[in-house]
Amino acid sequence: MQLQHLSKKRLILIDLDGTTLMSNGEEIHPITKKALINARKEGHEVCIITGRPHRASIRFYNELGLTTLLTNFDGAHIHDPISKKFKRIVFPISEEIVSEIMNHEKIKSSISNILVESYNKAMVREKDEFVENFFHLDDVDDDEYKITDPYKSWEGSATNLVLFIDTEDNRDEVLRVLEKFKHTIKIQSGNVYGNLTKSSKLMITLTNKIVNKGFVTDILAQYYNKDIRDVIAFGDQMNDYEMVQKVGYGVAMKNGSQELKNIAAGITNLTNNEGGVGEYLEKLLKGLEV
Repeated sequence: MQLQHLSKKRLILIDLDGTTLMSNGEEIHPITKKALINARKEGHEVCIITGRPHRASIRFYNELGLTTLLTNFDGAHIHDPISKKFKRIVFPISEEIVSEIMNHEKIKSSISNILVESYNKAMVREKDEFVENFFHLDDVDDDEYKITDPYKSWEGSATNLVLFIDTEDNRDEVLRVLEKFKHTIKIQSGNVYGNLTKSSKLMITLTNKIVNKGFVTDILAQYYNKDIRDVIAFGDQMNDYEMVQKVGYGVAMKNGSQELKNIAAGITNLTNNEGGVGEYLEKLLKGLEV
């Protein structure tokens, strides 16, 4: 891959986990950090598009010195954390649908735990280390996080509804029930984020049906007046698929899923733990063939 028209100022879209962040989920590799900050200083726009909520991404947004729009929940929440001149966009699952799903007899009898989230609050029925770590539930203080029964306490719509199923057989039964809601929700397992533990395999995440990173890519390209063919995007898992496929310069991580690599225009030479985004981006913006 080689960048054309080097004088153009680009829109650079970055996923966090497995891409910009190292595998511990807590650090940006120095090579990647330097390249992204330099790109911003050179006049390029850098935007984070992540499955993480705001509470678990704002630290890295600030670390990179960004002032652009921030996208969370894979596109269900788009906002401007700094100037707040962009009116917040939230794509939720309606309160009626959330209630109908939660209270379905088969679902209610098949779950070991349940998490309900909105863009600024989260509620989980049972305290669980895997759930807290996977969803970054106590990362910052300004989001409301409660360990209480959503069946008794949750009110309103939700950007994310997560069902933790007790057995594999019940998971299949629950998936059959959820087919009834296919026109309003998108159904995914924890595997879409590259987590292959038993807990994630028995986890079903539900979001608004139209939400995906490709959809947000169009919004951001329009907002920053960029031709989609000039946009650069980095991702590692299948929730990055639509974003990487849509842009002119879609790059999959060396450590990413094979399915994503199959449709990407390029693949980084290094992994996320080696500064893959930074090494690739620096060469790309210099006009080198990578």
